[in-house]
Amino acid sequence: MITQADLDNLKVQRPEIVDIYFPPTASQQFAVVTMKKDQVGQSRALLEYLWDFFAEYTENKFIILCDDDVNTRDWNDIIWAVTTRMDPDRDTIQVRGKSDSISKLGLDATNKLDTEATREWGTPIKKDPKLVAKVDEIWDQLGIL
Repeated sequence: MITQADLDNLKVQRPEIVDIYFPPTASQQFAVVTMKKDQVGQSRALLEYLWDFFAEYTENKFIILCDDDVNTRDWNDIIWAVTTRMDPDRDTIQVRGKSDSISKLGLDATNKLDTEATREWGTPIKKDPKLVAKVDEIWDQLGIL
């Protein structure tokens, strides 16, 4: 079983890791990890490192890797990253189990850099606070809902 001290040590070894969350109902077989990504190929390398690291403690089968703007404990954030930042063919990493090990699946739901994709993926929209305030001010008059 992985302890918080183990996770803290992992973050020291891999400083690009921001947060690691194991949903309580998944018995550490499923992890959501956020990272600060700044290099092409960094997410794939981190996934492979995580599977090796987790193997010492648990039989982790699934990892979803997201950028640090995603809250690891908010399924809406996670699903948004998966559906806007992933191409299933390009960003799904499967490790087939051998006779003495389990198979594993990694989802790279991080933004793509340079040569990782040919189009913009999953860039959050930034709202102008003045415009939001103005819409809030006249919302009732608009009769939208």
